[in-house]
Amino acid sequence: MYNKYFTMKKSELKEAIKAEIKSILSEENQVGDIAIMNEEDEPTSAELKKKDSVATISNKLQKLTAKMKDKAKEFKAAEGEAKEKIKDELKDMTAEKKKLEKSL
Repeated sequence: MYNKYFTMKKSELKEAIKAEIKSILSEENQVGDIAIMNEEDEPTSAELKKKDSVATISNKLQKLTAKMKDKAKEFKAAEGEAKEKIKDELKDMTAEKKKLEKSL
């Protein structure tokens, strides 16, 4: 599956990665409704200076998405205070996910 990425131009690779991430994230939304924050966090000047490669950002995003899927399953099973705590964690992860997506 990933061998096709080696023969792509950089712009094509970026679009293919975005499409892959979006498909994964749409699957995540089917697992459970996760509150999405409406705020758009602008990157700081330090973040703008520090540029990760597309592959590094994509890898971080994939790991975060997998972690969010696990948390969504925990959220469905949890009750009371535990459920609220997991919801807060998911909100934080969603904000981080948006930052990573913006970096791509």
